Amino acid sequence: MRDKHKVLFITTQLPYPAESGGKVKSWNYLLDLSKRYQLSLACFLKNEAEEKASNEFQKYIKLQHYYCEKLNISRNPFNLIKSYMGHACLNTFRNYSTSFHKKIRNIAKDYDVLLIDHYEMFQYVPRDYKGKVVMHTHNAEFMLWYRMAELSKNLIFKLLLKAESKRVKKFERFIFQKADLVYATPSDIRLYKSHKIPVDNFQPTYHLGNDQMLKLKDVQFENTELAITFMGTLSWEPNIDGLLWFIENIWPNILKAHPNVKLYIMGKKGNSKIYELAQAYQNIVFTGFIKDLDSYLKKTRVYIVPLRFGSGMKVKTLEGLYRGIPMVSTSIGAEGLAVKHQEDILLANTAKEFAKCCIELIENQEKWNQLRDNSRKIAAEKYQWIPLFEKMDLTLKKQFNPTYKNSLH
Repeated sequence: MRDKHKVLFITTQLPYPAESGGKVKSWNYLLDLSKRYQLSLACFLKNEAEEKASNEFQKYIKLQHYYCEKLNISRNPFNLIKSYMGHACLNTFRNYSTSFHKKIRNIAKDYDVLLIDHYEMFQYVPRDYKGKVVMHTHNAEFMLWYRMAELSKNLIFKLLLKAESKRVKKFERFIFQKADLVYATPSDIRLYKSHKIPVDNFQPTYHLGNDQMLKLKDVQFENTELAITFMGTLSWEPNIDGLLWFIENIWPNILKAHPNVKLYIMGKKGNSKIYELAQAYQNIVFTGFIKDLDSYLKKTRVYIVPLRFGSGMKVKTLEGLYRGIPMVSTSIGAEGLAVKHQEDILLANTAKEFAKCCIELIENQEKWNQLRDNSRKIAAEKYQWIPLFEKMDLTLKKQFNPTYKNSLH
C-alpha cells in the first residue's frame, strides 16, 4: 500500500536505461519509491538516446507526474570560467536551466518531500520550501576532484582541479546543512567527517548493481577464456584514467607472461585516447554497450577495476562480486566495500603489483575458486537492494513520524 506522502525526485538525467553506475542506483531507487509513495520525477535529457528512451521509460514505472527538459552543457575551460559568475561550481552551472528552475519553484509546494539525486540539483530547492528536503549523494564529490588533481602532471591543470575541489566542498557543506536527511555511503560519510563536515543528519546507503546475478550458477575456471574484462562508462574520467593506466603500464607485463590473453572492454564508445592507445594491441576487444553482460562475464578469467581516483562505492566492483568473477582492483576501486585482500578480492595500487595479481588469477585455479566463492558470499550477505531500501525507507518515514517503526523489523 502506498504512503500518502508526495515525493518529487529531482535528478541530473533520465535514469533509464540503467547503463552506468549512477543510473543503476537512481533507477532502482526510483522503482522502489514508486511502490511506496506518490512519486513524481523531474530531470534533464542530456542526449538523443535519453530523448528516445523517455517514452519507453514511462512504461516501466508508475509516476504521478513526469517533468523533463533537454539540457547538455559540456565540461570545458570556457564553461569553467562562466561557472565563476554566479554559480557554486562547474557542475552546478552545467546543470542549470532558468526554465527548469521556474518549473520546480512553481510545483515544489505540491510535494511533501523534495528528494535531490546528485548534489548539482540542490540548487533547485526553493528558499521558501516548507516540506522535507532529502539529499541522495552518489560520491564525496570534492574528493573526486581532489584526487584527480593529485594525479595530474600539468601544474596549471592541477591548480584548477584543486580550486574546483574547494568550490565543490564549500557547496556540499552548505547543502548538507540545509537538508533534513542526507544519504551517503559509509566510506563517504567517513570522508566528510574527517574533513570537518557535520554528518549528524546522514544515514548510510549503498550503490549496488544487478544483485539478480547472485542467482546464476557459479562460473567454472575451466570454462573461462584466457581473458581479462573491464566494464564501465568510457566517457567517465576515472574510467578513462584507469584504462589508460592499465593499458600503458600493466597490460604489457601481463602479455609477457601470457601473449595470447585478451582484454575485453565493455562499455559505450567513449574517450578517443583509449582507442588510440589500444591500437598497438590486436588482442584488445571493444565490445560496445552489451545488454547481456553475462555473455562476457561468464567467460572472463579476471575482472579488473583499475581506478586511481573517484569516491564512494563502485557499481562495477559490485557486479564482479555478484557474478563471482575473481577480481583485481585498486583500493579506490574497492572503496567502501567490506572485502579483504587475498580472501575476497586482490588489491593492488602499483602497476607491478596489479600485473602480478592478474597473472596469479590467470594461473592459480585454487586461488581463483576461493575468490569466486568468497566474493559471492559477501555480496549476498551485505549488498542486496531489498534490505537496503527497507532501511532507507525507515529513515525517510521517521522524518514525518519520529516514532515510526517498520513492522518487518
